[in-house]
Amino acid sequence: MIEKKEQAMKENKIKEHDLLSTLLQYRDQSDSLTTDDVIEECKLFYFAGQVTTANLLAWTMIILSMHPNWQEKARTEVLEIFGKKTLDYEDINHLKIVSSIVCCCNDYFEQIKK
Repeated sequence: MIEKKEQAMKENKIKEHDLLSTLLQYRDQSDSLTTDDVIEECKLFYFAGQVTTANLLAWTMIILSMHPNWQEKARTEVLEIFGKKTLDYEDINHLKIVSSIVCCCNDYFEQIKK
């Protein structure tokens, strides 16, 4: 994966600026990162993000179970926007109620962690 990304960077075919591209660019501009360091940083972001996301989703489910009216609003919004079609990454931006619920749960979760 790294070799493909490096090749794309050399050929100026990079369209997105993701974590790997950023780390590879930094590695190329400085002597402080090795390829092994880049791999370790990517692993760290992946696993830390996985745990954080899992905690937030679990907390959101708990909060929604305590507030069935908001659970129903979220369900209705998802069904109205997507029906039976498969979700994709861009479509998620259309979920205003669901986004608000997740943001509020995240704020609340951050407060109780302190």
